[in-house]
Amino acid sequence: MSKKTSYVLVGSAVERDDDCACPDRAFVLTFAATDAVEENDCACSDGGFALASAGGHAGIFTQTPQVHTQPLPGNNQLVLSPFAPAGPSVLLPAAWERWQSFIQPQPLVGEIDRQLLAQALIHPTGTVPLPTPGDAETLTAWLHVTNACSLECPYCYVNKSSARMSETVGLQAVAAVFDTARRHGFRRVKLKYAGGEATLHFRLVQRLHQRAIELATKMGIGLREVVLSNGVGLREEDARWMRDEGVKLMISLDGIGELHNRLRPLKGKPGTDTFSRVAHTIDNLLLPLGIRPDITMTVTGINAGGAADVARWSLIERGLPTSFNFYRQNGLSASWTDLQLEEQAIIDGMLAAYAVIEANLPTQPFLNGLLDRVQTEAHAHTCGVGLSYLVMTHTGKVAQCQMHLDAPVSDNLTGDLLPMVAGGPLRNVAVDTKEGCRHCEFRYRCSGGCPLETYRATGRWDIQSPNCRIYKTLYPAALRLEGLRLLKVNGIPLA
Repeated sequence: MSKKTSYVLVGSAVERDDDCACPDRAFVLTFAATDAVEENDCACSDGGFALASAGGHAGIFTQTPQVHTQPLPGNNQLVLSPFAPAGPSVLLPAAWERWQSFIQPQPLVGEIDRQLLAQALIHPTGTVPLPTPGDAETLTAWLHVTNACSLECPYCYVNKSSARMSETVGLQAVAAVFDTARRHGFRRVKLKYAGGEATLHFRLVQRLHQRAIELATKMGIGLREVVLSNGVGLREEDARWMRDEGVKLMISLDGIGELHNRLRPLKGKPGTDTFSRVAHTIDNLLLPLGIRPDITMTVTGINAGGAADVARWSLIERGLPTSFNFYRQNGLSASWTDLQLEEQAIIDGMLAAYAVIEANLPTQPFLNGLLDRVQTEAHAHTCGVGLSYLVMTHTGKVAQCQMHLDAPVSDNLTGDLLPMVAGGPLRNVAVDTKEGCRHCEFRYRCSGGCPLETYRATGRWDIQSPNCRIYKTLYPAALRLEGLRLLKVNGIPLA
C-alpha cells in the first residue's frame, strides 16, 4: 500500500454511458480520485462544488455533522461526509481514532488531519459548511436520430415511426450545440446519438461525428460521443468505426434470457429471443475488437428479480461498466401496470445484485452504476436539465429532456439554446430547496431523484423523490461495496 493512501482510502468514479446526462466532477476539492465520469440513463448534473465556511475560529477544527459511517472488516470504517468531494473514504484504525478525537475541537497536527480535512470529515469549529455549486464543464446534447427501432419495449417513451433526422437538420443541431458551448464557456461537448435505434442510420451518425470533430478542433473544445443502442443488429464495420474513432457504445440489457426477451422483443414479435442476439454482439463482435460497451438495465416491476443475473453476466463475468436505472412511467407506458416499481421488490432485487457483486468483488470502480440517479460525486441537481443539457429532436426542435420530445421549448436551433431550455416547464431545482431532502446525509448524492418522476407522483418539483425509501435503504449497501473494493485494491484482507 502506498504512502499516499496509508490512512485514508479514497474512491474514484468511472465514466459510464446511458441515455441521460450526468454531473461533471462534484467538488473542486479532490483527493486521490481519478478524473472519470460514469454514464447512466440520464443527463448528469452540475459541476463541482467549492466548500466554504461561514464564521468560526481560524485554525481550530471539529467533526463535520451528518457524516455517514459503516464498520468494515479489520476494524476499518467507511465514512461519507455530505460535503465529501468524490464519494466515500475508508478510514484505517489510526485515522478512525484520530477522527473520533475531533469530537473535541483542536488544531491540525499531521498528515491524517490533512486527509480528514480533504474529505470534509472535519471543518473549522463554529462554522457552517457552505457548498457552492460550480459551473459544469461539459455540455451534453441528446441527438434524436430517429423514431424507428427494431424493438418494441413496453416502457419506451418514443412514439415509433419511420421518421428520422435529415443530414441538414443534424448538421444544424451539431453546430447549435457547439455554438451554445462556446457562448457559455463549456470546456467539453458530449453528443449522445439516440432514438429509436440510432444505428439504423449509421451513415448519419458518422457524418455528424465528422462535423463535430471539425467544430471541436476549430473552437478548442473537447469532444466525447456515445451511441445508444439495443445491440441487436450492430454491424462489424460500424463497431470497427466506433473503436477507431473513439466513440463509446451503450447497450440496453433488461435481464438474462427470457426476462430480456419479454421486455425487449422484436417489433410485432412478442417473446422473440433478442437476448441471444445482444449476447452474440457483445461476445462475438465487440469484445474481440477490444470494445467494452457500457451496459444499462431499466429496472421495472417485471424484471427487478433479474438484476442479480445482469450483474453477474455483465459486471462480474465480463467486467463491463453496468448501470441499474429505474423505470419511469410515461404516456405510452401508463397502461403497463406490471412495470410499476414496487418498493420491496426493487429493494430485494437490488440487494440480491449487490450480494452477487460482493461475492465476486471487482477491482475497477463501479459505485456510480449501482443505484439509479445516485452519483458518487456530490452534486446539487439530479440531472443537467436547464443547466448543461440539450435535447434535439429529429425535426430540429429543442426539448428539455428526451422524455419531453413531444413538448419542445423551441421550434428552431438558432440563438442561445440554454436559456430556452432553462425557461421550460420542467423545473430541475437544487436539492437544498426540496422538502424532505435538506437535512438528509445523502442529499448531495441522489439530489432528490428524477424531477419528472417526482412531479408525476406528487405534482411538485420541490419535494423528495417518491423512491426516497428505496434510495435510503440501498445506498448504504452500495457504499459498503465501495468500501470493500477500496480495501481489496489496497491489499487489505476482507476477512
